[in-house]
Amino acid sequence: MQRMKHLFILYILIMATGITACYDDKDPVAEIITPTEKGFYPVSANTFTDLVNGASISANRVYKPNVKIAFELQYWTEGQVKEINLYSTVGAGARTLIYHGPYSEIKAFSKMKSADTLILNYTTPTVASETNVKLDIEIINENTLSLLRSLTIKSKP
Repeated sequence: MQRMKHLFILYILIMATGITACYDDKDPVAEIITPTEKGFYPVSANTFTDLVNGASISANRVYKPNVKIAFELQYWTEGQVKEINLYSTVGAGARTLIYHGPYSEIKAFSKMKSADTLILNYTTPTVASETNVKLDIEIINENTLSLLRSLTIKSKP
């Protein structure tokens, strides 16, 4: 009987240790925002979904030329956002500014998502053959710290 009690106590101790070992009390937000001497970087990590044509914009998704796509950027920062820019690089061409939005004009906080949101629109370029198109979304804070999100699609006649 005494041995049974000891085994039961040992079992309880092992279970308690196992449960507490799985508990992580770290703040996930604190882990992704790191202050620097200038302040904080902007944060954005949502999945880009094509709001016009459906489905996620996965790497190298193929579109016909002149197709309109739209996707939502979700972002936030401990500092103040200054502006958001969308750039396009078609094939080996030059990087071109497609959209520039000062934060004072585009701010739109979503209580449901606990982040600012912005719908970005893009029309795929007319190309002679299958061509990679790189889209860069740049979020710049007032403190000059920035975040660059990129995605690549293909335009194919």
